[in-house]
Amino acid sequence: MAPRLYLGLNLNFAKYVYGRRHTIDLARDELGLRHLEMVADNDFGPVFYKQTPEAFRDYHHRVAEHAASREVKLISAFTVYRDAGAITHANPQIRESAYISGLSIIEQAACYGAEFAGLSLFTMNREDSENPDLYRQLFDEGMAIWKRWMEDARRLGVPRLVVEMAAAHREGCSSIPETQRTLDLLAAHHEANPDDTSPVCLCYDTGHGISPAESPDDRDRDYKAWLEAFPEETYELHLKQTDPEFLATGHFEEGTGFIDPVDVLRAVRDTVTSDEVYMFLETPGKRGRTLGEDQNIEDHKSSIAVIEAALKKNGYEKDDSDGGWGLAETTPAAQED
Repeated sequence: MAPRLYLGLNLNFAKYVYGRRHTIDLARDELGLRHLEMVADNDFGPVFYKQTPEAFRDYHHRVAEHAASREVKLISAFTVYRDAGAITHANPQIRESAYISGLSIIEQAACYGAEFAGLSLFTMNREDSENPDLYRQLFDEGMAIWKRWMEDARRLGVPRLVVEMAAAHREGCSSIPETQRTLDLLAAHHEANPDDTSPVCLCYDTGHGISPAESPDDRDRDYKAWLEAFPEETYELHLKQTDPEFLATGHFEEGTGFIDPVDVLRAVRDTVTSDEVYMFLETPGKRGRTLGEDQNIEDHKSSIAVIEAALKKNGYEKDDSDGGWGLAETTPAAQED
């Protein structure tokens, strides 16, 4: 059976621009979305959490209360930009600091009653990653911290963690075989400790693709191949437009662009076996200049319209009771643009 889909918004674009309550209102009133992916506060969150954990929790509980008052669901707390990536640093004190950064994101998710917390696998220094022996050693150090996070998520009541696939070898989960090995390793830890850990699922990002120099296999740059490789593990999608080199990040426009939302959603419908998939539009846009920030809101409206049209072309219809999208009783083949 095709998964139920939820279209929402990653709030990366609002970080450093709007407060959380204002952003929730903006998403509900101007963009018409009820499912949000909150992002971490990498400028103050980990220190706030470490110094005054109860104040940290109170702050995020109040955010959750406002979201509930607007009938908005905070689905996840996600890294804003590799917040905990240094879990593979050669310095053990730095690794432990990065662990705390990740823990603060999981605590944030717990305060929201979120479905999951999302992180990049890691971010290794390039020169370290190019040394095979050191890469293996630091990879193992990073996996030890992921196992701790799995235990933290279970303890805090966060049902699952999500790892975002990457686009460079030094960041892990950048190729299908490497991602399979990583997810298998973490799944084995969960299977051995089902009562003490939360499982790890996958976030596929349409704007991520490893360079041919690092992987000559074109399947590692093909969303269909990724979804076919991970039909059960795929729980989240980050939706954005990009170019054939996977260098640009932008919004969707009807009938143009390297990434075709109709084709992406057809692949999700026909391939993914998860009961539900959360899809978040993730386009940071131009921050620090009001002209760009205002234009980004208008571009979000256009992207949302394109994605909703793609859902309808694939036979999905919106359920106004919860904002989710389910297949209509008679599902036509996806229409060609």
